[in-house]
Amino acid sequence: MTVIAFRPRPTTGKPRPTDDDATAITGSFRSPRGRTGTMSGHLRLQRLVVVPRGAFVTGVFTGELREFDGTLVGVDSRRCTVPADLRRSDDGLQAVIRPLHLDLMGIDVDVGAFAVSPVLPFPASPRRTDPRRRHIVGGLRSIHPR
Repeated sequence: MTVIAFRPRPTTGKPRPTDDDATAITGSFRSPRGRTGTMSGHLRLQRLVVVPRGAFVTGVFTGELREFDGTLVGVDSRRCTVPADLRRSDDGLQAVIRPLHLDLMGIDVDVGAFAVSPVLPFPASPRRTDPRRRHIVGGLRSIHPR
């Protein structure tokens, strides 16, 4: 019999601890009591895709929703793909997520723009490992006289 071990789930009422590779996010929402609530959470980045239409980030958004007085509304997570802008920095390119509306627990959360933690460095230029050059002429290797 095959047994699959799962990580234990977080206890009720406590937010899931953030990973080192997660980016902290904050937002606001209209609480069920009618006032403004706050959301604090993180984004676990799964993928950054650059296509002709622009850059997009896919990841898992996890947030803890609290009322204006600090009462816990709930904790939820959602996997989604959002548009991003690439900003040049000294170390490389950094993805900046545009402002978005995130649906957590059926509540629309407004999340402002934020930068994703890891900076994506430019890849090093390809270098030739073999210093000898071979010339090919007409499909045959040419021989250079000395």
